[in-house]
Amino acid sequence: MVKDPVCGMDVDERTAQLKSEHMGKTYYFCSPGCRKSFDADPHKYMGEAMKHGGHEGHAHH
Repeated sequence: MVKDPVCGMDVDERTAQLKSEHMGKTYYFCSPGCRKSFDADPHKYMGEAMKHGGHEGHAHH
């Protein structure tokens, strides 16, 4: 399992359908909204320690 870099949700990288490549690394996402946010500003999310545990305060689906 890996963490969605946007919301911090656990994502199974073996079955994840939503992913993006940036600077040679693959990032996996739980929803199209998280992938869209990452793609709009990847540096905002790269390597950032998640300070929250999930989806509080952001809408999905």
